[in-house]
Amino acid sequence: MVKLDIVRSANAALADAAKPFVAVIAGGTAGIGEFTVRAIAATFAGRGEGVLRVYVVGRNEDAARDIIADCEAICPGGSFRFRKGDLSLLKEVDGICAGITEAEREEARGSRATAKIDFLVCCQGILSTLHEETPEGLDKYFCLFYYSRMRFIDRLLPLLSASPLAGHVVSVLNASVNSSLILDDMSLRNPRNQGLLTAFAHLVGMTNIFMEEVAHRNPGMISLSHYYPGNVPTNAASSGNFPWWLKILLTWVITPLSRPFGIPFEECGQRVLFMASPTRFPALGVDREAQDKTTTAINRIDGLEAANGMDGKVGSGAYRVASDGDVYPQEKQYGKLHESGVVEKVYQHTMAVFAEIEAGRAFRG
Repeated sequence: MVKLDIVRSANAALADAAKPFVAVIAGGTAGIGEFTVRAIAATFAGRGEGVLRVYVVGRNEDAARDIIADCEAICPGGSFRFRKGDLSLLKEVDGICAGITEAEREEARGSRATAKIDFLVCCQGILSTLHEETPEGLDKYFCLFYYSRMRFIDRLLPLLSASPLAGHVVSVLNASVNSSLILDDMSLRNPRNQGLLTAFAHLVGMTNIFMEEVAHRNPGMISLSHYYPGNVPTNAASSGNFPWWLKILLTWVITPLSRPFGIPFEECGQRVLFMASPTRFPALGVDREAQDKTTTAINRIDGLEAANGMDGKVGSGAYRVASDGDVYPQEKQYGKLHESGVVEKVYQHTMAVFAEIEAGRAFRG
């Protein structure tokens, strides 16, 4: 477990080092995304003008307006910007990413700096036991949890790679689940593969493999974390797409009973921000010995050391992170899931989906 005071120290050091710190929070108008936006504002408060830019991405403009007003009051030196879109549609994800990229390039031209993004957090998603196809030919819920998130990484990779701290990415999902892959039905079209447990294990496997492959293809430039936030009291149950009886059970029985044991909102947001730490979650190939010898505060946090990656190696660039900031050990089936050709098949399938939809066609594979 990484103690909360160490988390706060690492976040404070990050706020002192990264100026401006540029963050994109997809799904930032509710739940864990909102908690993260607020935690960033609180952490960077009092550090002067132009210290922070945060893009809050989501569908609820009213909620975004309230969140941004609160954050501007807490951190008047920061800039908080809303980007509206339906993140279950990759074309809208592309439009949002293009807008953010252009905005950051314009900021860079004005200040004669390098356009960059330091931190990308993907929280978008709706819990569902039902199948619903989007106009782009994808299951809406699988798209929100996987394709949409990986598309954010893909589209924003040039700016993430330009961060002097290495871009850091978090996908908030459930890294505690043992992953599996359905290689002959990767987009889950067969109803037999759409059961909740089967589909979720496949989703976890796809997420782990794609994120790890991005880290390997971009050494020293990007760090990616698949995060399990634990029991955080949100409205996920009440807003989910469930049969009426299950929604009642979740909303009025299970959620209230579990709330006293949940992780506080503020702590959750701080722990998500912690995954931007280049000391704890370095990009693949970073010279840690040289990093440890520096006197920069961000690299000198007492009690903090580089985590083991998904492959079990220290600082390997892609991490399965638990709610307490610790990391999960290498999965027992890691070798099997990385047999010859499997990683490339997952990566190429994902990129083929992107290419098909970018060309204006619905994906039918």
